[in-house]
Amino acid sequence: MEWVARLAGWDRYQGSAGIADAADFVAGEAERVGLADIEVLSLPADGRTAWWTYTAPSSWTPRAAHLSLNGAPPVVSYPAQPYALAANSAAAEGEVPLAVPQDSRWPPGALVLVGSAADLGTELFTRMQAEKASGFCVTARPDGIEQSGRVELPGGSSLFGFSVLPAQLGELLRAHRRGTRAQVLVDVDTAPRRMPVVVARTPSGRVEAGDACLLSAHLCHPAPGANDNASGVAAALAAGRVLAARPLRRPVRFVWAPEFVGLAAYVHQAVEEGVRQLPAMAVNLDMVGEDQRRCGGPLIVEYGPEYLPHYANALVEACVRALPPAARSYSGAVGCDTWAWRTTPFVGASDHAILADRAIGCPAVQLGHWPDRFNHSGADSIDKVDPQELRRSAAIAASAAAVVATADERDADLLARLLTRWTARRMTACLPPADGPDCEPWAVTRLTRRWHYGRDALPTLRPLGASPRLLDRQAELLAGLHRTLSSALDDGPAEPRPPAPRGPALRRNWPGPFNLRALMAAMTETDRRWLLQELTADRGGCYAAAMALAQSIDGNADAATAMRVAELDSGVRPRTAGFGERFLTAMATAGWIEEGGAAVLGADGAAATGAGRTHEGSTP
Repeated sequence: MEWVARLAGWDRYQGSAGIADAADFVAGEAERVGLADIEVLSLPADGRTAWWTYTAPSSWTPRAAHLSLNGAPPVVSYPAQPYALAANSAAAEGEVPLAVPQDSRWPPGALVLVGSAADLGTELFTRMQAEKASGFCVTARPDGIEQSGRVELPGGSSLFGFSVLPAQLGELLRAHRRGTRAQVLVDVDTAPRRMPVVVARTPSGRVEAGDACLLSAHLCHPAPGANDNASGVAAALAAGRVLAARPLRRPVRFVWAPEFVGLAAYVHQAVEEGVRQLPAMAVNLDMVGEDQRRCGGPLIVEYGPEYLPHYANALVEACVRALPPAARSYSGAVGCDTWAWRTTPFVGASDHAILADRAIGCPAVQLGHWPDRFNHSGADSIDKVDPQELRRSAAIAASAAAVVATADERDADLLARLLTRWTARRMTACLPPADGPDCEPWAVTRLTRRWHYGRDALPTLRPLGASPRLLDRQAELLAGLHRTLSSALDDGPAEPRPPAPRGPALRRNWPGPFNLRALMAAMTETDRRWLLQELTADRGGCYAAAMALAQSIDGNADAATAMRVAELDSGVRPRTAGFGERFLTAMATAGWIEEGGAAVLGADGAAATGAGRTHEGSTP
């Protein structure tokens, strides 16, 4: 909790002085807890350098910002009001006229008062540039949280922005009706800086054998950012403290970096430059310390993707299940948990998406919380962090890493049995409840995909020394269970006949891991406006659907199969009819996908899939 409190004191923008200070602090604490080979990688923060489609942040450090009327105390003031200044705001000082979007014309230098973040669309920004507005104020938290919400401008923007509360916007609107002008000060430092990425490893373990596991936690976000993501940084440090004191057969790697772009730069060095090896698996820690009662969300174990079979999902879930109950029944006879957790399919809205992408192929599981009513707002403060939840998350991550780092042949065999039981639970979950409706139309296909996942994940235990004979036996058990359950779900053949290919296969035409933000920049204006509307209406569901569609493009699937696989694997049915067709068309128009060859379908009726790299013994 002391680590969380210290980190929450810095504005940790990706190319700022604050994140540089936070990185130095984390590096010092990593050394203090006993980790080795600690390094702060210094990468450009110039807004131009790219790692695949991930562009370096611009150097930008906010100092102070105020907005006042008639010389009175400020209506809004940063940093006293966290998140009040939009990221990448341009410097400003002087008196500005007030305007609203409904005005027919704005005076030069106008400060535009916007009712909600949903109104900050492309058209409004285009008008602000054309009519030479200086900036805007917007209410970014309409849900009743009495704190500013996150607003971001592109690096090098000529505008400044304020994220204000409804009452503050109301005061400014009244001043606009009176014809009052506002006084503004935005003091920022844009001097060139470097983007820090902190790396470390455990002191024991044979380095030449490669890293057993990577624990990652993104270091960025404005202050306070206690749960997002000072909690993840602290949990990784706590896991490092425990693992550093244990004898390990294989080392565990730690990376603290700016979200997405920092880890993309680190992975790019491994894949494209050959600087280092990637680990056998990864656990990403993002928002792991929430007070569940105050923030509103359980602990989420987000599985690695279905196209990347591995034992990591089963292992991390087993570590959660192994936690002792938080309380006991009245007599003490029965354990009672007073906290909640659940598993979800892969979404990829944090750093684990970089590692688990088809182009990289490193199995990655995420620990986090959702929903969180205080996320991306100034209310994400340390009083929302529960020390026991933080301890649980650190224990799960450390335990999973320790298993992989210490496993011998006997442990590998135990993991094989664990993986079989985990797969069996997932397969039987495809059965309809006894008192419920009949099974869904895709139940057999989903059952078969889950069987294939478990079957193909078993060989990933060979590098740990699992017995080939035991692996074959576990695979036979899963095949038998698949035959039995298929018969219960379908009166037809246990192995459904694959449908005929319906069109040319689609292949990826973008470099490296998928990046939705970069895709949107490459889209036509019409497509970008459409996707922004979809994201505004349902941010999480739209992001998950888009990510699943992109990852379903594997060079074998046609468009229809890719959409089917995306829905099966993500569990998300897009809110808008025709979303899949429109999204794939937009990708093709942007040059991110192209047709190439005939579709090849697997026995489960879905396109044959494969990871960016093949694990030893896995099915190609």
